[in-house]
Amino acid sequence: MNKIPAEKLFQTYLDLISKRESEEIYRLNEPIGEGIMKHMHIARGIELVYSELESYSPNYQAEKKEVDGLEIMYIVDGHGEFELQNRQFASGEKGDVMIFNCKTAVKKAMLGKSGMNCISIILFTDDTISFLNEFLGTNDFCSSDFFNDIRKSDSAVSFPCGELLEKLFLETIRLPGAFSKYTVRLAVIHAIILLIKKFTDKDGCDVRVKNESQDSYFSGTTGRKVQNVRRIINANLEKEISIEELAAKVNLNRTTLQKVFKEMYGLTINEYRTKSRLQLAKNLLVSTDLSITEIAGRCGYTNASKFSEVFKKNEGVLPKDWRK
Repeated sequence: MNKIPAEKLFQTYLDLISKRESEEIYRLNEPIGEGIMKHMHIARGIELVYSELESYSPNYQAEKKEVDGLEIMYIVDGHGEFELQNRQFASGEKGDVMIFNCKTAVKKAMLGKSGMNCISIILFTDDTISFLNEFLGTNDFCSSDFFNDIRKSDSAVSFPCGELLEKLFLETIRLPGAFSKYTVRLAVIHAIILLIKKFTDKDGCDVRVKNESQDSYFSGTTGRKVQNVRRIINANLEKEISIEELAAKVNLNRTTLQKVFKEMYGLTINEYRTKSRLQLAKNLLVSTDLSITEIAGRCGYTNASKFSEVFKKNEGVLPKDWRK
């Protein structure tokens, strides 16, 4: 296997809204749910996903049963309860790690009132083992010791995250700087090795270190405020709320808001709003008989001409032709 399974999982069911050198950002839409998923390819057999979920109906996960692999999820904020396809249940809270094997897909997810933010490491077993052995110059990693019990389990595993493991997960969402893409990859690989050790050691002990400064990360408070801005935008696509107004609503400096929003979502606020409006427009074009003028109004455009101009610039055709 290579990157193709992960790409299939995302591109088949989610809408791509931004793509950079090593990362794609997707928007969930019905029937999958509401929210954002940021996907980064780490190495052969290893994918990293940061998710902000407001609602989630993971019926697409049935596709995961095509491969031998795992999803290791760290819950950054919120909580979730998961019903598996075999009627087993699993749940996790903020600060927990959950591990799902791909052969036992999630049938239903029930998230907390404010949704759930999580970081997931998706592993494709054979490719991950091959990569780790090659990367570390060893033959110590093998299928029989690679989360073997979890891969055979008919349920998910949930446990509190240790301090070092939590630090490594948070390293994957730090603001980018020089060589940041390399430090992210190393953090993911380090986390995988710690977890392999945890589930190989008989005592299952976790590795802990003293708390260290997290000044290099944007604060959780700032991150949540920026997430709230995204929610405000999506709930008011018909309105033209200025960046100054958005900053005031969440009590953030305009410059900080713009910088952190771009780093979190890969788009400026106005670019994100345009993408979201066009996605809404396409949904309305397909699912309703509303006129182009009515759709333009619902998507925040004061006249149909301007809406059609923006639509064609981004989609290559006029709205009426896209509907056909």
